[in-house]
Amino acid sequence: MRREVFKWLGTYLFIVGICISLITSCSKEDNTPIVTFHYSTDIFEISYQSEGTIPAPTMDWPVEKGIFALKNAINGLVIDSNTGAITIEKSLPVGEHEVVVYAIDNKDTWITNFILDYTLKNAFLKGGQNNNPDSMFDILIDRNLSLYNDGTLTIEIDGEEDSKGVGVWSLEGNNFKMQLCTYCADINPLDIPLYDEHAYYEGTLRYAEDDGASIWGQWYVIRFDPDSTNLRGDFVFVWNRN
Repeated sequence: MRREVFKWLGTYLFIVGICISLITSCSKEDNTPIVTFHYSTDIFEISYQSEGTIPAPTMDWPVEKGIFALKNAINGLVIDSNTGAITIEKSLPVGEHEVVVYAIDNKDTWITNFILDYTLKNAFLKGGQNNNPDSMFDILIDRNLSLYNDGTLTIEIDGEEDSKGVGVWSLEGNNFKMQLCTYCADINPLDIPLYDEHAYYEGTLRYAEDDGASIWGQWYVIRFDPDSTNLRGDFVFVWNRN
């Protein structure tokens, strides 16, 4: 009987020892305070070439206030280390950017992230075209181009009545394309490629510190009867700063 008691007591003490060890181990492995740290939304959508600020995040510092920092530097984004607010500069490349932010105090580090979509949607540009693919120096800047969220566009020539046209546009990386019909204000933009003749533009979106952002490329006239595609000249559009 005495032997069974000692055996039971030994088993009991062994189990208690394991429990204490587990509790101690867990407390040592994770002693970082749980805090609230996030920006106001998971996705920010801002028009390309717009300057602005992502407001400061919500951060409940457990003891003393620390600092904020970007995990990876992104050209065109500047973070305020004291508040966590992020300034957007025009040099930020177009497209989606994952922004990862650290909050750091004397003991611990917390992390949050969001998506910044620097988009060409709802952009307003000024530009023109020529009929000479060998020269970019005789382009008359006389056209107003508006790109919309649904992939459609409108275009209008300065000083010409009833010159408003419609079309469609797309951007993949820095490769810009649009199809349009000037003087076609009453046509459904999505039907433009089905008409007998329309203009097609293909160019590259680029940014220069001195000149800002622009789209450069070539434009063509496409006909369906007879089927043909003729290179007509060059074009350029820049962001309307008015």
